[in-house]
This record gives sequence, structure tokens and C-alpha cells, in this order.
Amino acid sequence: MRIYLLLVLSFLSLVAQAGDPEKTDESKRDTVQAVVLYGEEILFDAVVGLTDEQVSDLRDSVMKYHGANQLTNYISLYLSLKNKSEEELNHYIDSLFESEGEIPYALINQINIFLANKPEKIEFIAPKDLFIGSRGAPIPATEFYPEWKTDNPNPYSSDIWKSDTTLSILLAGNEELGGFQIPHDDVLTSKFGWRDGRMHNGIDIDLQVWDTVVAAFPGVVRMARVHGGYGRVVIIRHYNGLETTYAHLHRFKVKEGERVEGGQLIGLGGSSGHSTGSHLHFEVRFKGVPLNPLSFISFDDKALLNDTLVLKRTKNGFAAYPKGIIFHTVKRGDTLYDIAKAYGTTTYKLAELNGIRRNRYLSVGQRLRVI
Repeated sequence: MRIYLLLVLSFLSLVAQAGDPEKTDESKRDTVQAVVLYGEEILFDAVVGLTDEQVSDLRDSVMKYHGANQLTNYISLYLSLKNKSEEELNHYIDSLFESEGEIPYALINQINIFLANKPEKIEFIAPKDLFIGSRGAPIPATEFYPEWKTDNPNPYSSDIWKSDTTLSILLAGNEELGGFQIPHDDVLTSKFGWRDGRMHNGIDIDLQVWDTVVAAFPGVVRMARVHGGYGRVVIIRHYNGLETTYAHLHRFKVKEGERVEGGQLIGLGGSSGHSTGSHLHFEVRFKGVPLNPLSFISFDDKALLNDTLVLKRTKNGFAAYPKGIIFHTVKRGDTLYDIAKAYGTTTYKLAELNGIRRNRYLSVGQRLRVI
């Protein structure tokens, strides 16, 4: 029995390094994965990239012209083994070597090639502080909220969040949560932050009366009624603990207590309440604290910036940012312009990301999101 190792590239790399003493350690780390082949026989000429359907077609073609034989039996056996784990396949290869009679080297080689090219499965391990939520509960996120009120957009006191520190919330990527959808796809006419001397707790999206408005995430409608400056407003509590608000509607398309999916029609756009023209006022809150939707939603790409939202407790509420974002800690002498230049961005973008004015004074130790 002859054993062939497909290590040509690795061998050449090692030879080159041995003859060149000036090669760095980093170059020595360039390796190629080895595939152990027993003899030169394999089941297919194309060793990589064949789909199960192509393999089945190949087997059927051989059977059509040559009838059932050892090759077709091996191909059928190979297809039946592909759904087994790597450990199970290695045990099976060992059993083939120990079996009586002729050892099926072609089948063993093909299994080894399959194992070498099998994509690594990365197991999702949830961080300890990650909240996912569940659709099973009749009222979502009771872990966070002490009550369920349908007559007040924000019935929560600061008592439910003032002792919080940092929490991660899963936004998507889980069957329980479903997907994300832009509530209405149009131009942003007003962003989150200070406006005309007062805080604007959401964003405004341009629309025409009768335009459709959809739910951003799956959840349960907590409120669907006329209320003050919001006019006709729908508020949905989601399974991940967030609540979204859709204000100035012209018509309701859902009722309080109704379960909705992400992307489901919940109302028609309008100009009800305190509104100077037809638009959608959209808010995202956690425990009643308003979050900047633009800090984790890209309205240009109509997508989330990351599947995980990080909420960090601040003096007046929460700083919200997608997982993996980079922050800059303000040092003495820093200006918004200097920070923007250092990170290849603009003062306008920094102010927008952090919900601050461009002419605001910075304090030493302050953390600003830069990317």
C-alpha cells in the first residue's frame, strides 16, 4: 500500500525557507492543508466542487451504460455518508481498513477529500449578557417591563433602568426573532437629537398620505390609538425587549394585543397629531428610554448594522451601538474636527452617530463612537 500526501506546495515552501535564512517566522506560517490519499484511485476526476446532484447524475450515467457495479455502489455509499459528522466518518474509515476483503481505497480517498474541503461549522455561543427573547410569551419581554399598558406611549419610570449597566440584545439572526424591515423606505427629513431647542426622540421619514407603514420587527401591538401630538400611533413591543413607535398615521391596520411579523402592514401614513406635513415619526425605545435608530440601522442599505445591539448605561439613559463599533476616548485638547480627521470621517458624521451638536464642548474622558 502506497500513501500519497498532497503536500507539494507545503514542501516547496519548506525547501525555500531552508535555503533562505532571512525568511521571517511569518513566512513559515504559510501552510497548505494536507489530504492523505491511499493510492491514486478516487471516485471522481473532479475532487472539489461537485454537488450531490452532480454526483447522483454521474452514478446514474454509469448505471445507464454499464449497469450497477462496484463503482456505483461506492458512489451511493459516499452520498449516504455525507450527512455524518467528521468523527463518525473517521470511525467509518477505520472500520473499512479493518474489514475483511479488498480495502476500498477509492472510497476512502474520496471521503478524505470531502473532509478536507468541508466548511467549518461555527457554533453560535451566546454571550452571558445577550438577551434573545421568545415568541412563546403572550406578552413580550416581561423580564424588563413590570406592566403592560395600552393607554400611554411611555408609562415607565426610571426605576426600571437606573440600576442597569451593560446589556446586549439580539436583533436578528434567530428564528424566534424573525427579520428586520425598514418601516417605510423614503427620505429621512429629520434625525434623532436636538432640534429647535428640544429633543427629537426619533427620526422622521417622508411619505404621502395612504403610503404603507410596516413593523420593523416581530412583536405584539401594545398601543394602537390616538394620543396627543403623536396623533394616530402604533407602538409594538418586540420579543428582544425593544419597543418601536409609528406616529402621525392616517389609518390603523392592526389592533392592540395583535401579534405582528417584521414587515407586516400596521398602518397607512398620514399627518395626524402635531405634524406640519405627512411623514412617519419612528422611534426605538428600551425601557422607555429613546435610542437613536441611526446608531444601529442603515437606512441607505435598508439593513441592520449588526445583528447584536449593545446598550450601555449612561447618566440619562443608554448609549446604543452595534457590536464591534470603535470608540474614541476624548483627551485634553481634542476637538471634534481633530477626531474626525484622525478616523477618516467628518464632524457631521460624528455628531450624527453620537446624537450631539457639532459645536458642542467635549469633556476629557468622554467616549465618542467613531465608526
